[in-house]
Amino acid sequence: MTGHYQSPGVAFTFLKDAETPRWRPAQVGALGALLSHWSVHDAEPALLSLPTGAGKSAIATAIPYLSAARRVLVVVPSKQLRSQLAEGFRTQSVLRDIGALDDLLTPRVVEMTGRASDWSALEDADVVVAIPTSISPEHYDKPPRRDLFDLIIVDEAHHASARTWRAILEHFASARRVLLTATPKRRDRKRLPGDIAFHYPLSRAIAEGYYKPVSADLIDVTPSITQEACDDLIMRRTLAVLDDPAHESSTVLVRANTAARARDLAQRYSAAGRDMVALTSSLSAARQEQIIAGLRDGSLRSVAVVGMLGEGFDLPRLRVAAYHDKHRSLSPTIQLIGRLVRSHPDFPQPSVLVAARDIDVFPSLQGGVRALYEEDADWASLVAGVIDNEIAEAKASRAFASALETAPNELSVESMVIPVRATVWECRANDWTPDFQKCLDELPVGARVRGGHEVFYRSMTMERSSLLLVTRRTESPRWHAHSGLESNRFDLHLLTWVPPRLRGQAGLLLANSDDGNVRKQLFQLLDTTDGRLRAADPERLHGAFDSLPRVSVSNVGVRNTNSGGRGTASYKTFAGPGVDRGLREVDTAQGAIGHAMAQVSQGEGLAAYNVGIAVEKAKMWESRLVPIRLYDDVMASFGARYWSSSAAANPLLPDVTRGSVLGALPESEVAFTDWHPGLLGADWYLDEEPLEHLDLQVRAGRDAAGEYLKLELRTDPAVPSPLWVGRQDLIGEVSSANEQSVEVHRGFATARSLEDLLTEFPPTVYFASGQTVVGSVIYERPRVNHSLSRLIASPMDWPNVDLEKQLDSSAVAAGKVSVHSYVRSHLVARPSRFQHRWVLHNDGKGEFADLIILELNIERDVRVELWHVKPAGGAKPSARVTDVEVVGAQAAKSRRWFSDPDLFTEMSARYVHGKSPVLTVVDGDDGLLTELLSPRSEQRPWTLLDARPVVRGEIVVAQPGLSWSKLEAKLATNDLSAVQIRDLLCVLDDAVGSLAVTRTVCAP
Repeated sequence: MTGHYQSPGVAFTFLKDAETPRWRPAQVGALGALLSHWSVHDAEPALLSLPTGAGKSAIATAIPYLSAARRVLVVVPSKQLRSQLAEGFRTQSVLRDIGALDDLLTPRVVEMTGRASDWSALEDADVVVAIPTSISPEHYDKPPRRDLFDLIIVDEAHHASARTWRAILEHFASARRVLLTATPKRRDRKRLPGDIAFHYPLSRAIAEGYYKPVSADLIDVTPSITQEACDDLIMRRTLAVLDDPAHESSTVLVRANTAARARDLAQRYSAAGRDMVALTSSLSAARQEQIIAGLRDGSLRSVAVVGMLGEGFDLPRLRVAAYHDKHRSLSPTIQLIGRLVRSHPDFPQPSVLVAARDIDVFPSLQGGVRALYEEDADWASLVAGVIDNEIAEAKASRAFASALETAPNELSVESMVIPVRATVWECRANDWTPDFQKCLDELPVGARVRGGHEVFYRSMTMERSSLLLVTRRTESPRWHAHSGLESNRFDLHLLTWVPPRLRGQAGLLLANSDDGNVRKQLFQLLDTTDGRLRAADPERLHGAFDSLPRVSVSNVGVRNTNSGGRGTASYKTFAGPGVDRGLREVDTAQGAIGHAMAQVSQGEGLAAYNVGIAVEKAKMWESRLVPIRLYDDVMASFGARYWSSSAAANPLLPDVTRGSVLGALPESEVAFTDWHPGLLGADWYLDEEPLEHLDLQVRAGRDAAGEYLKLELRTDPAVPSPLWVGRQDLIGEVSSANEQSVEVHRGFATARSLEDLLTEFPPTVYFASGQTVVGSVIYERPRVNHSLSRLIASPMDWPNVDLEKQLDSSAVAAGKVSVHSYVRSHLVARPSRFQHRWVLHNDGKGEFADLIILELNIERDVRVELWHVKPAGGAKPSARVTDVEVVGAQAAKSRRWFSDPDLFTEMSARYVHGKSPVLTVVDGDDGLLTELLSPRSEQRPWTLLDARPVVRGEIVVAQPGLSWSKLEAKLATNDLSAVQIRDLLCVLDDAVGSLAVTRTVCAP
């Protein structure tokens, strides 16, 4: 018969005096907080968070006495924990040891081991201990009556968000419900039911001696080590720890990630002299119980596990763990360490965890937990900081969410993580702020929004001035129109207002939404249609981007601002790590930066993330996700960087043009118009015609509202009547001239208004003045800035040289030497900077260069100089264009060899095998060069053919007919030939870029 906890004969004492009962501070705090919670929030589940080993078992067995429960249901996640807790409730031994119970009365406990066939069989129990598969109403057509239990205790409650667990809490909603957990945060970020009524910090438990330190015995390994070799190192170190007499009574746990690995490791340890068994879920229940019993009584002290002995399992003698396979997330890592940190007087020996100090740290373990694998640190203390910080963040997120509108059960607001991205708008009216309350009033839950959306949830953060909107819409795949394939899609929309901080600044409205229809409706409700907002200033957007601690640039887009038309790229994208360092002037000339993406550092030991900007769309974005309570702070930080007057220390491509806000249209005529690159090949149709095939004509206009661009669509330029007429204002918004929206289609299900599409993908409008307009951005005419100061020149004297003679025979006849002969002698006489040097000749069709310097040092660094030598077009040095044209073009073509991995293969073919044009040695060791350009052998294990070293060096133009002083003098007068020579040399330098150094050897 039930009633144990209500019996007046039960002598349970919670608090008597300072010494008796002997409750721990964590237990007193948890039980006291629970009583406080019940006095105010009796209907809400109470979440008690205590670290593993802090006394949860005593709390669980004491709660029914505080509640005077009639019948208790205890829900646990595993069979092992079910047996452990059932025994604890049955004996009440923990409460007796504490001194909280003075009598010998015990409750009647039923350990539910299967599905119930008759619920009445539980009515005589005081306590029922079960796993969800046995008790959850999800598994029954006829679940138990709702008042069968008046107290529900859920252990390891981070599982409580799962469907079968939540069904238990919802079915017995009239009962008091208590959730116990060490980690009140799920990996999938689902919200746990109830309020965090109490949290006892792990760091406090360590300080009070309830936990003991866990030392990390980390083994240094190389990145190329095999798994077998790493396993051997960990095993040897673990066995050495166990050989210490202090660990005579210790149990060792070996962690593997698969059953096969567990069996293999158990065999390895057994073969090495430490008898070990593998405990996996594939074993029979009887065998599992046999192994666990052996671990508890000490007859078995070595076990290899995968997915076993996890949460809630108590084994005081476990003092050594071998971490052969690390967990992929933080929670099980903490649970493993939690097995080691529990203090017990019978097992005072130190706890040790053996692991490899390698790069096997998964993304969820990066940041602060990375320190676990970098230092021989106290793992218990490190994990304490992580857990306590996470729980503090969880409490702060719940407090933040409690100030918002109540969300549906399916939506856990405090668990939302927001992508950091926004379309940035400046406010042009000093007296305007967005009225988000109006949006809430106009858009109640269930209201229809443009684009087929329905409001699912909406709220506002009053202090931070952010509007949050979650919408739901029915969506079909683009490739099929049948309603049977429809599904619900949920979209998040955020508007954030960042007010001006200083005089002269404007407020920023940041719109975070993937759907232009919803954003447009919100803007209409906020009354922004009269030009109060304008798109972000490109220069300030760049400034905010450049002010971040950039690690590497990965993607740059360049808008062609010079000309357009089919066959001419209107937009070019360059990608790859460090792409900004490889961009040449020829890549960015006549263009402006359209977008950029870079990797940004968060600080030492923390993972980097990506950031980006899109100038014409006024967008910024980051790859990271932030909790909703921190989102406004992140946006405010962006606003501060946007308005910062500090110059960036490392601006991206500082010499490349940026756009500016379109304040007025250019005064010249429209010369040409091109579709936005994002619409080309995107399969948008107007009626039955591909949008990009239609003729788009644009011209400037003005009316009472101000300047605008008039847009007309025709099937053919000669057709007088347009299909559609619209206008684009100075902030980039496109509208229909007759206020009748036109729809364009893509696939079966996708349709949107042409006006919204052209607002998002505005046409590129080229003006006769050289200015270019794209949406709300104007690009000024590019200016070429070439200067001799950017070029490396080496003027030198050319004594007794016939400047016009290339061949030795004709020069010798005149009593002088040829240009080639003089340069060759100059290179041979020049001191070598490396240990080995060769001067090579390769004149002929397809040559590397006329003369080549190949140098090699003892560290096997390779340096190459390609010398292109040509005679002058006159007897005396001057500034003749013809002297530079041919040799400059040859030099530019030769740049390919500095990035060609087959450079030395080709050298071998020309030098060793006589391929034309033959490569010959002018100066240097023939035999050594032959070996270096031949396949590897026992005598020569390293060769240029097999090693393929990175090549550094120079491309040199040797032209004695070019006088540098005369070139400078003529440039001062803007002499046309001098300008052409300068531009030719600049093109050469830019074409070579970072591949090599370019140098001009000329006359003074």
